[in-house]
Amino acid sequence: MKKSLTTNIPLKIMSVIAAILIWLIIVNVDNPIVTRTIPNVPVQVLNEAYIESGGMMCLIPEDQDRVSVTVRGTRKTVESLKASDITATADLKQVVDLSTDPVMVPIAVNCPGIDANNAQSVPRNMEIQIEEMMTQEFIVTVDTDGTQPGKGYEIGSLESNPEKIRITGPQSLIEKIDRVVATVDVEGITSDTTEQAELTIIDRNQEELTENQMKYLKYDILSPEVSVTVDLWKVKSNVQIEASYVGTPADGYKVDKLSLTPSEISVAGSDEALSQLEAQGNTIQISADQVDVSGKKEDFDTRVNLTDFLPTGIELTTGTSETLIIRAEILPMDSRSYTISTKDITVENAPSDLEVVFETDRIEIRVQENGSSLDELDIKDIEASIDLTGKEAGSYQIPVEITLPEGYSLVSTVHADVKLSETTEVTTE
Repeated sequence: MKKSLTTNIPLKIMSVIAAILIWLIIVNVDNPIVTRTIPNVPVQVLNEAYIESGGMMCLIPEDQDRVSVTVRGTRKTVESLKASDITATADLKQVVDLSTDPVMVPIAVNCPGIDANNAQSVPRNMEIQIEEMMTQEFIVTVDTDGTQPGKGYEIGSLESNPEKIRITGPQSLIEKIDRVVATVDVEGITSDTTEQAELTIIDRNQEELTENQMKYLKYDILSPEVSVTVDLWKVKSNVQIEASYVGTPADGYKVDKLSLTPSEISVAGSDEALSQLEAQGNTIQISADQVDVSGKKEDFDTRVNLTDFLPTGIELTTGTSETLIIRAEILPMDSRSYTISTKDITVENAPSDLEVVFETDRIEIRVQENGSSLDELDIKDIEASIDLTGKEAGSYQIPVEITLPEGYSLVSTVHADVKLSETTEVTTE
């Protein structure tokens, strides 16, 4: 036995060496050492509190939050790697100088099955911005995003809980914030409700902050949402508006009447407020001092903001104009206004091939006593006519010829809006 172990020693050593060489050759042919670059590896930022403890915050540009990683190892190991297998970290404690712009943070890479020396990121450092930390309070604005409650209801109030929030973030980002909005969907609801609403941050360009910007913000509430309470009010239609005036017109003139546009509106209110409005005859009174007729000799308009005269707990319904126009009609003494239906206006010399249409259903004429009493004037004794000689298709404001009985005169000229249209003949077989 001893003889077999000690014989041909050189040959045996050579055999072992040959075996090792053959094994190395097989391994390198079968599973060689390769280099591969894996893109889109997310970078995790560590120890942000290290920066924040000094009253600062770091901002990471969107193009810096992912890197490529180059690895070197056996082909089987390297080719099986995915971006999710690799951990890339940027430790803020490794920052050497916070005063540079940008601040450079080394990126460390950990890759399973790959030696630390054989894995590195491209680029090797992350560029970040360091800014002062800033805290500011904002009122929460509630928005329904165009949704409307069910028929017969209006939104009485929208209350956010909390009503305001405190947001902390990088100074440049906090200073961009214009408002904080909580959006709720009230489409079709017919009863009061409370729901959770996520917060949307709107910048001064009236654009929402991006997801990347939002991640730098911290709130004084547990999550970026609030509780919104929606109180509904009932709608009341056909509410009348009344107005009066102060002052005295010029000598020889009087106030014939006040015309209101609109003369009735729809409002919404709490049950208590609507009951009080009903007790007042469902009427909203405009104070007399809004219309001053002192020294006036002709008609004039006064614009009034309706919201200034709504009772407490009452609002205009959605889409109702806040503007009320009050026209004070001023006439000479011993005169009166009359309304004539346009159906009673005689049309003379109308083109045979054109259809004549009055664009209003009535006109107003003003008549003054001239020897006879207006109390004796019958509107049936007033004749009105228009002359369309030479008129073609189109819209016109035509003078109206008014004929009055003896003893009366016209205060001012009268016009009628008339449209002449071509007629279309329909042929049937």
